[in-house]
Amino acid sequence: MKQSKRQNGAGKLSKQNKKRVKYPKKNEVSHAKKSRHSIRRQRNKNMLITAVLVAVLFAILVYISLKVLFIVQKVEIVGTERYMPEEITAYCRIPYEESIFKIDTDGYEKGLYDEFVYIDSVSVKRRLPNKILIEITDSTPTYYSPQNDTYTIYSQSFKKLTSRAQKPETLMGIEADLSNEEIKSTLQQVIDAVKEGGYENVTLISVADISDIVIVYDDRISIKFGTVLDIDYKLKMAFHLIENEISDGEKGQINITEAGKAIFTANG
Repeated sequence: MKQSKRQNGAGKLSKQNKKRVKYPKKNEVSHAKKSRHSIRRQRNKNMLITAVLVAVLFAILVYISLKVLFIVQKVEIVGTERYMPEEITAYCRIPYEESIFKIDTDGYEKGLYDEFVYIDSVSVKRRLPNKILIEITDSTPTYYSPQNDTYTIYSQSFKKLTSRAQKPETLMGIEADLSNEEIKSTLQQVIDAVKEGGYENVTLISVADISDIVIVYDDRISIKFGTVLDIDYKLKMAFHLIENEISDGEKGQINITEAGKAIFTANG
């Protein structure tokens, strides 16, 4: 009996607990959803306002930088000994009181290179807060190329400078199609190898093709190299032959198209 009463009592308590559980009413659920939607909408609105304010602030900063802070107040020219600074500035006419970010640096570089024959390279840079720096490397007559009855003079970077009627004895001769970038690059490799090896009395370098390289030594010995492959080793062998086995004043040809094999043929 006691056990039965306990069970009945537990049942009553369980029923009472079930009665105490309150579920949200339909209108309360709807109100909660509306509240969450309102919060989300307000958050999006705040984000939009913040983005607009940031954009406006950025625009103001850009305006200030362009119109107030970074305006051209100085133009500095360095590197050239051939041209006066006044010549360069007179050509450029860089506008003072203009934003340095509006200066067409690439355009000025191209214009200066094309206009001034003895400018070999030029760099126009912005220097914050208010300076334009123009760095110039002067052209130095370095090579000549025979052209019919005249000799065309080129700079150290193969820029065409002028023409002469007489052969320039102090310059190295070159024969190559300088409009062909592959041939031009090969010519530069050969020149670099000659300079780095310290070989003197090279009077002409001919690159008719990347597989047809010829060096003329002292206007009397032509050295046929073939390609630029193993050029350092080929130069070493050729000049060893010239210095040790060929008489002074003797003329002829050296064929060293195959590395490790140099053959001298004297002129008949």
